[in-house]
Amino acid sequence: MSRLRCGPHFLRDEDGSVVPVGIHYVPVQGPDWPWRVGPEEFDRAFERIAALGLDSVRIDLIWAPIEPREGEYDERHLEQLDAIFAAARRHGLRLHPVLFVGGEVGDAVWDVPWRDGRHPHADPAMRELQARQAAALARRWGGAEELLAWDLTDEPPIWLFQDTDDAAARAWTAELAAAIRAVAADDLITIGTASQEVDHGPFRADVVAPELHFTCVHPYPIYSPELYPDALLAPRMTHAAAFEVALAAGAGRAVMLHEYGASSAQFDPEAVAAYDRLLAWSSFGRGAIGFFPWCWIDAEPAAYRRAPYVRMAHETQFGLLSHDGAERPRAGVLGDLAARLAQVDLDAYAAAGPVARAACPVPHEYVTPYDPAAYGLEDPAGPYVPAEPAWNPERDVKPLVRAWLNCFVLAARADVAVSFPREALDDAWPDADLLLLPAPLTSSTNSLWHLRTSFWAGAEEFLAGGGTVYLSLSADSAIPEMESFAGCRIVERAPAGAGRRLRFEVPWGPFAPGEELALPAEPDARTERGPERLHHRGVVLATVPGAEVIATDAAGNPALVSFAGPGGGLVVTCAFPVELLLADVADAHGSGDPSWGLYAGIVTRAGAAEEARAEHPDLTSGSLRGSRGGLLVVTNHGDATVSAPLQLPDGASAVTEITAAGPRPHARERLELPAHDALVLTWDERGAHRGS
Repeated sequence: MSRLRCGPHFLRDEDGSVVPVGIHYVPVQGPDWPWRVGPEEFDRAFERIAALGLDSVRIDLIWAPIEPREGEYDERHLEQLDAIFAAARRHGLRLHPVLFVGGEVGDAVWDVPWRDGRHPHADPAMRELQARQAAALARRWGGAEELLAWDLTDEPPIWLFQDTDDAAARAWTAELAAAIRAVAADDLITIGTASQEVDHGPFRADVVAPELHFTCVHPYPIYSPELYPDALLAPRMTHAAAFEVALAAGAGRAVMLHEYGASSAQFDPEAVAAYDRLLAWSSFGRGAIGFFPWCWIDAEPAAYRRAPYVRMAHETQFGLLSHDGAERPRAGVLGDLAARLAQVDLDAYAAAGPVARAACPVPHEYVTPYDPAAYGLEDPAGPYVPAEPAWNPERDVKPLVRAWLNCFVLAARADVAVSFPREALDDAWPDADLLLLPAPLTSSTNSLWHLRTSFWAGAEEFLAGGGTVYLSLSADSAIPEMESFAGCRIVERAPAGAGRRLRFEVPWGPFAPGEELALPAEPDARTERGPERLHHRGVVLATVPGAEVIATDAAGNPALVSFAGPGGGLVVTCAFPVELLLADVADAHGSGDPSWGLYAGIVTRAGAAEEARAEHPDLTSGSLRGSRGGLLVVTNHGDATVSAPLQLPDGASAVTEITAAGPRPHARERLELPAHDALVLTWDERGAHRGS
């Protein structure tokens, strides 16, 4: 086993690209959990983990037993950890140790007794202590053949320290990463972050990615009902991991699906297995570089009387194994994932990663709030200070995230993958065939939600290059000079009320002329506050000569407008914030939901459908490329078997299905995929390099 390093997309060793498929092992069998379980129990668990076909294990190095007194390390405890490293090496596993674990399992926080009120991220002395310990551990185990990567901490900012800001997170990450690199320069470093991308947390990828070799997401949609008011196997839930992977990847690093799962105390174990399968494979199709579900084994019943389980019943049963050691169905799903990925030549078919044809930009203010470099002022500019922090100090990011998420799922159902590039300060638009700009990206209030006013100056160049733009509007939208490039303008806020629909005047996606798409009713404005009162309300549009009315609203006004600009470009404008309206509908995007057809029409007009895809709204296609050809992952997010046409790039040959038992030829015309299942294909490209 050789040392890992960062490759073009996946992790790499001397033999090629690597996708770690492992498990987070939290030993819960002893009354003195978490830090007095002996290495013999780890050894027994590692043996069984390896037998399941997994190759790596994420373990917690609890801060308090390593450093029971400030600046003093417990050598006896470190020797126990030496034995755990040795056990991993003996069983052919890589270890992914987590440093400075504070929050784990429900609301538990395992603090150090000597912290004395100091902030672990903001206090310089505390940062120095952590950097010193990180260097000591890297000096002890750095470069070990069994070391996968250092995980600086689990799920920061740790629940006791919600006041951590971007500056503190950035400084903490930089200091600890530098300490490890000073003594183990070749070791990989990451942070196991949870919900930071969708909550705008201080440890989001935009803040910490420059200090890391790869970033991580811990998608738990079951804990975010404001984004996911859905059943476990509803399509929005089962796209959660792929969405967070794509969103985090826009910060410039590859992304690992680092923790995920659902409790068998809340959901049927077979449903949890199906959920795991869809999360893992759909995120792999969007470029995920590794998989660590939570967790290895359920808590034993005796632990139900102790914190944290006594207060968090659902946390007792996230295991691949039940407390008595019996395998749950999700264990087989993870084993199959590992077995199939082991059959893939990643360098040949996947190492270049995904290349999405559609883009949905992330506002610069979301990346770097109140950035003076974004104000457009020259030095010396005088005492300019934005007032927004004073009149809107707690800005809720969820309207923007809801729009991104529902845009992502609609696009997946319409056969196009979406990337999330960051907005450029020079007003350059992303390099994409299709630019998706759902409200509130088009809005005016709350700078976290929308693109800069000058962004729209890039429309002419983008459209001159033949690009297609989709805009959805709300009553809070404001786009200067919109008429010149979109062929329509905002006249007024649409009348409030529940009668929302698009009546198609021309063929559009699956819709024939005269057919209607009913839109969800807007929420009662009395339940919303500030600009959110306008988020779910549409606008009245007026068109210019040359604009094509694709659909009208209930009053006969233009509601979906297409306008061909110079250079072959196209702008499609929707008068309603469809993505935000769908966000409040429980179990949206199911098999009977026709809303994907709105995007299907856009994708068809733009010619932006993925070159490799399965043509059915319940099937999500994710494609990766390598030196020899490509890889296609198809996941069925519906509840019935689907038979659908299969499209591959011109010149594709040697189409192969990857199974756990090995590759086998696949007939390329169609595919048939059972509910909640996944299909993996590779193909060779004519003229591609074949020496990998």
